[in-house]
Amino acid sequence: MDQELVITPADTPATVFQSRLPIRRLCRCILALLLIPGSVIGGIGDKPEIDVLCNLTLAPSVLTSAADASWIVGLDQTDKPRYRAVRLKKATTVEPFPTENAALGDKSAEIVLDAIEALQTDHDGLIWALDNGRRSEIPPKIVAWDDRDQKVTLVRNLAPPATLPGSFLADFVVDPHSPLIVISDPANGNDAALILLDRHTGIARRILEGHVSLTPDRTSALPLPRGVILPKRLDGSPALPRNGVRPLALDRKADWLYFAAVQSHTLYRLPMRLLRKSGTPPAALLSALEPYAKKPHCCSIVIDFKNNIHLGDLQSHSIGVIEGGDRSYRTIASDARLLWPDGLCFGQDGKLYFFSRLLAPNPKRSDAVQHPIFSIQPIGEGRAGD
Repeated sequence: MDQELVITPADTPATVFQSRLPIRRLCRCILALLLIPGSVIGGIGDKPEIDVLCNLTLAPSVLTSAADASWIVGLDQTDKPRYRAVRLKKATTVEPFPTENAALGDKSAEIVLDAIEALQTDHDGLIWALDNGRRSEIPPKIVAWDDRDQKVTLVRNLAPPATLPGSFLADFVVDPHSPLIVISDPANGNDAALILLDRHTGIARRILEGHVSLTPDRTSALPLPRGVILPKRLDGSPALPRNGVRPLALDRKADWLYFAAVQSHTLYRLPMRLLRKSGTPPAALLSALEPYAKKPHCCSIVIDFKNNIHLGDLQSHSIGVIEGGDRSYRTIASDARLLWPDGLCFGQDGKLYFFSRLLAPNPKRSDAVQHPIFSIQPIGEGRAGD
């Protein structure tokens, strides 16, 4: 059964639940949290530098700040949410996004949303969405929504050979200086790649498939919280998370594309001028590829106007930053509730917002699960919606 989303203010426990999570999954989440050293269940305000905007009863997959200061939130497909994406207004009301039928995945809708994995608000206020289609096994697509005129302005479906049977399109950036959209596909790890989509023509191509900059580092174990039981494949082997290339970001001038595999300790970058040229040979891309900085395991990054790269540190349950000057890494905020910090995005108020992919139980209700949307003050100003 599809699950309903309930939103509560930061200082109010969730008390209305139209659906409940399976007991087995809830027990695993509680066990994972209890086994993290120094963990504090619930307890908003454990770290004064981390605030909570609101709590959700379903896990987010991504968020972006719309021009009207509302929040567009994708909901994690594994929870089977009734609405694939929602709009949060003033952290107190929730509406389906972009329309009721589209958010329901209704096949009669102008666009059918299935599994929203990435969102972005561009320089013109358009809201872009990456729907990877893996909830219902439909073709993935990029959608552009004009929030002012309330209409779809672009839909581009993706198909082989740009995608593979194991593709799990995870993140994207929209180039403000060309028709290019760059999409990350962690796929099954060894076949991870970047996808270049021309949004004018709809032509897409796969590049750098299997390169070390995009694939998981098998010598560096991913820091999964203790107590979490991994799902298994049909042959009984554990189904590890998709740890190839995921986070993407453009600098302020869109000169460089920054990217990394989740299970990797290196952040790479490529000059956008080469990606904008459809005829750039692979050898030229590899020659220009630059290992930019060392990083912890992470699945979300954002860049401020001074090239400071903020990221969610999966190892230390914290938010960190790679300094734009010397490219050194440091932690700026930690909290035991950040089991899997993800979804970093600058808000209209200048703060940095994010959430945790794994669950934080509510101590006041044994059947309640809260997914806080957190905020902190970043070390530099960034563009809202990134």
